[in-house]
Amino acid sequence: PLTDSEHRVMACFVDEADDEGFRQATRAMTELILQAREATTWKKKEKQHRRGAFPALARGISYGKGQPEPMRLGGDRQDVMEDLLAHPCFRRVAGFQSAALSTWFPRCYREALYRKRQLNQLRPKLLPNFDNSVYSCMTVNFGPQTWTYIHTDSKNDPCLPCAVTSGGNYSWKLGGHMVLWDFGIILEFPPGTTILLSSAFLRHSNIPVLKGETRVSVTQYSAGSIRRWLEYSGRTEEAFKVQDPEAYTREMEKRASRWKEALDMYSTIEELKAGQ
Repeated sequence: PLTDSEHRVMACFVDEADDEGFRQATRAMTELILQAREATTWKKKEKQHRRGAFPALARGISYGKGQPEPMRLGGDRQDVMEDLLAHPCFRRVAGFQSAALSTWFPRCYREALYRKRQLNQLRPKLLPNFDNSVYSCMTVNFGPQTWTYIHTDSKNDPCLPCAVTSGGNYSWKLGGHMVLWDFGIILEFPPGTTILLSSAFLRHSNIPVLKGETRVSVTQYSAGSIRRWLEYSGRTEEAFKVQDPEAYTREMEKRASRWKEALDMYSTIEELKAGQ
């Protein structure tokens, strides 16, 4: 694990489970992603975006861009993602990522589980991608040589580290590394391993793999806007302001210190050892 100056765990690597079934799941996931990439005719704008030069698609629950409330993502590529995520290997990887979160970021996990249940109570027909994960969304990076530019994911929930699992056939001693710029560190990222990191806070990127090699990845995360909608009792900010102006004022006063509240969700090594 990597810790900040207050000894809070901000990122950690989780090796692939000592389980041949899980290793088979990550290999199957990789092959399915590469097959879907080859079977899809990608538009130019889909192959070049702010995170890198590779196709990427998301599936799950989102909130923003004019949506009146949290909704399932739409678009003409959802059939590709629906077919992919229906395979058991994706559920296996998603569950592993969520379980790793509960181990290294227990407060974040409990909060995410609470928010997932809260959303289910308010919108019971709004089903998540996976029943064994607390995350609301998954993005698949289709490669065939996925490496990201330096970026943060500012729209992700800062209280919830994202989970990234790498797959492919590449020389992980020579490429595919995860670069955490704020720590000034470069980390080996072998196929089948997972990293948990606060992508909303930390600038990160990857080193390219070698020519002829393949690398893909899947990431789970949740949008920060969903949390705010739930904190507003299932209302937009505008409706919250009109319907409960006093509570709205209190929330706005706390906004400047929200980043500190988010950091307090992250456990220290000492707290983890004590089972907190």
